[in-house]
Amino acid sequence: MLRVKYLSLCLSLGLISACASAPLTLNDNQIVPGERVGDVEIGMPLKQLLALKGVPQKTIPMRGTAATTYVFDGFTVGAHDQVYWIIVQDAKFRTVDGISKGTQQITTRATFGVPDCVVSKSDMTVYDYGNIYFNVANETGLVEQVGIMAKTQNCKT
Repeated sequence: MLRVKYLSLCLSLGLISACASAPLTLNDNQIVPGERVGDVEIGMPLKQLLALKGVPQKTIPMRGTAATTYVFDGFTVGAHDQVYWIIVQDAKFRTVDGISKGTQQITTRATFGVPDCVVSKSDMTVYDYGNIYFNVANETGLVEQVGIMAKTQNCKT
């Protein structure tokens, strides 16, 4: 009987402390490859995105698909019924290693290693790591955008 009372007391204290703790928040401006940017997650339902972030600054239908591009302050989201990809254009969003818009390409490559592929364009080079990629301006060598998806599509398979 004493054992049952002890277990009940432990469970009660655990429930009380769980209620007293602050709820988990992902609004930390962190870029997590293949998963999230701040509190916007890959796979998040569109309704949840709009409830969380409000009315986008701009929406652009994606030609040839049912998806739409939603432009918010500092980042852009591609979604139809759920979030497919997120592109970051603001330095306030950073990876756990501090990589963000404005980071030197050499620092990004030193942090992430050898990319799955490199796609060179006239004004930009894309360094693709499978679930995160970096658009680097050829003129400056600085990261201009960071993109995340469950699986990026810059590399030809």
